[in-house]
Amino acid sequence: MKQAKQGVLVAPSVKWKSTTKAEKRKAVKEKIKSAYTEEAKVEVIPAIRDLTADTPKILRVAAYCRVSTGQEAQAGSYELQVQYYTQYIQKREDWELVQVYADEGISGTNIRHREQFKQMIADCEAGKIDLIITKSISRFARNTLDCLTVVRKLKLQNPPVAIFFENEGITTTDRNTDAMLALLSSVAQGESENKSESIKWACRNRFSRGIPLFPTWCILGYDKDEFGNVFIVEEEAEVVRYIYKSYLNGISGPEIAKSLTELGIPTVKGLNAWSPGAVYGILKNEKYCGDVLMQKTYTPDCLTHRSVKNTGQERQYMMRDYHPAIISKDEWNEVQHRLSSKVYIRRRKQKPAPPPLNLQWNKRGKLKGFLVLDPSWKAKHIAEVRQGIENHYRKKG
Repeated sequence: MKQAKQGVLVAPSVKWKSTTKAEKRKAVKEKIKSAYTEEAKVEVIPAIRDLTADTPKILRVAAYCRVSTGQEAQAGSYELQVQYYTQYIQKREDWELVQVYADEGISGTNIRHREQFKQMIADCEAGKIDLIITKSISRFARNTLDCLTVVRKLKLQNPPVAIFFENEGITTTDRNTDAMLALLSSVAQGESENKSESIKWACRNRFSRGIPLFPTWCILGYDKDEFGNVFIVEEEAEVVRYIYKSYLNGISGPEIAKSLTELGIPTVKGLNAWSPGAVYGILKNEKYCGDVLMQKTYTPDCLTHRSVKNTGQERQYMMRDYHPAIISKDEWNEVQHRLSSKVYIRRRKQKPAPPPLNLQWNKRGKLKGFLVLDPSWKAKHIAEVRQGIENHYRKKG
């Protein structure tokens, strides 16, 4: 050793020999070989599950059931699933029934509207459930992404929540089931996609044969008899005629909606307030001139169930004079022309707002209960006509 300044010892410089890859590999092998030939003193600290392995645990078990439609034929299947899993869980002494979660009339391609399913997952996250039992992967979820996302979320809980798919015989906490679960959930999603295409094909075939879908519950002025024939509901048709006539007389959609609301006339869905959108929806609906345009919307993705306006992406089918018309073709065409014409749109913006409509229900006299529908009449004209009609009937005795 050489003595440095201030009494500090400094080791002589050593040139280290570079080690080759072969020598490094040989050293690693020798370490592993010596670890197996010479017993090392290692203290094993047991896991909690090892300490409690001999203690029998009561599992908190829930079941999930679902039927995709609310039809009467599936009502029996729904109740059968609920009763079956209730008894199935209660028979096991080492199981405790938490709840049977069941969604009726809900599609399995999306979990957004499955309230019972979402409640079950929330209870799992709250630590109330140890095991979920369900009939099959397709009953649990027909969307591959939803299925795998939920399974992985529950496996990460502390302690993890297992899902047992009875038909497939798979438990999600088993380490070797991930690939099989992904494959089977993809098959379930494929079945939904095939079923969706079959339904779309059936609808297109129906439309091409001149058999439209005509839901009168959401169309003001129409209803169906027991044989499915469409007929006019005259009381509602008068409101439709008023809307068209008002618009042709220069009254805007918001003003028409305001007048209908003030008159207390309910919408087709029973709402007390009319919106401009509801008025324009009636003005644009071709059914009021007797025609039916089919496939006005379409669903591009069966997993989201989101309807999109058909602007040429899919075929459309038109049936002329399919049912009785409330509005003439000439009035209908003129309204469509005004709705789409930039001239009329600009003119409506430039002119001042129209005066309030003098619409009112007659509350007394011979015309009690009738509605004056001509928006071009002034209040004095309405009073004169009403008085004239009452005088006429008074003279007749």
